[in-house]
Amino acid sequence: MGRRAEDIPPPVHAGVQRVVLLGYMASGKSTVGEALARRLEWSFLDFDVEIEQREGRTVKEIIDAVGEEGFRDREAALTAEAASATRLVMAPGGGWITRPELLGLLGAETLRVWLRVSVDETVRRLREDTIARPFKELDDPHPMIAQMLAEREPLYRLADMAIPADHRSVESIAFEIEQTVRTRAGCAAEV
Repeated sequence: MGRRAEDIPPPVHAGVQRVVLLGYMASGKSTVGEALARRLEWSFLDFDVEIEQREGRTVKEIIDAVGEEGFRDREAALTAEAASATRLVMAPGGGWITRPELLGLLGAETLRVWLRVSVDETVRRLREDTIARPFKELDDPHPMIAQMLAEREPLYRLADMAIPADHRSVESIAFEIEQTVRTRAGCAAEV
């Protein structure tokens, strides 16, 4: 299995070449990622979409066929490919963080951003989402989501910055991240 969260050293940024968005499902990683990439004029990589295109089947079908670990292996391989890219915004799946060693693989020039969303907001978004997602069919997904968020929170805290995302527009979140990227790029240029 991977290393523990406390074993991952904090990054030392020499300028930002990549941004990885962390967060639970329905936290806005894909929509914020697209907006941020547009604002920065960078490329955008949605892990689920890319893996589905490569495999020719949905994430659910992949997990049904190879299990969750098999899917996580595909995410890890895609992370390794993306690790040397520049000017890239990445939106991995919500469970990507369960292999925290992947953060280290992305290197020091990657800004790690946690989109923090409450359990209530996650459930609200889940109910409104048109995408087939886990727990959507449950009468009350609150307990399951709360438990998973609590388990993953120490891993999400490995991010360089946490952005409260409840009841905020996609553009305001993307703008906040953009400002951090541009500020760190300016600081790196001065060194």
